Amino acid sequence: MNQVTISTQVLDALHNLTHAYRREMRKALQALEPTLTDGDLRVLLFLGYQPDSTHKKLMEHMRTDKAQLTRMLRELESKGWIVRTPHPQDGRSRQLQLSERGAELFSTLRQRRAKIGSAMLQGQGSSQQLQLLNALIGMHEALQENEDTREPFTRMHHHS
Repeated sequence: MNQVTISTQVLDALHNLTHAYRREMRKALQALEPTLTDGDLRVLLFLGYQPDSTHKKLMEHMRTDKAQLTRMLRELESKGWIVRTPHPQDGRSRQLQLSERGAELFSTLRQRRAKIGSAMLQGQGSSQQLQLLNALIGMHEALQENEDTREPFTRMHHHS
């Protein structure tokens, strides 16, 4: 008989929470701009929080290949959500920024995320919220530390 461990329950709860959050963000995105994808949303949020990022920084954040990211950026630029400008220190590189239209959408999305976050944490006191934050950060750090020491099989399947 399989015993359900506390770690399995935590993983299931995180999985359910992540999907509920993504569902709420998708609804907000569809209401604001139906043509934007989840990937587009990730790019817009990243550039909103980290203006003047480079293609390389965004590629590392997105964990995607260069060709796919290039297509996504070209599409976002053609829709008027982002602008690419020459990097002041590196002429071969381009800086990525939200356009005025993209910045307005980012602001709205940020407000929507804050509203979802407040709803998720409703009933949790500030000390409980801080404990949760610290626990989640610690769990993330532990996974990152273990990433380099995992067996190849585990590494291959860790995103599933």
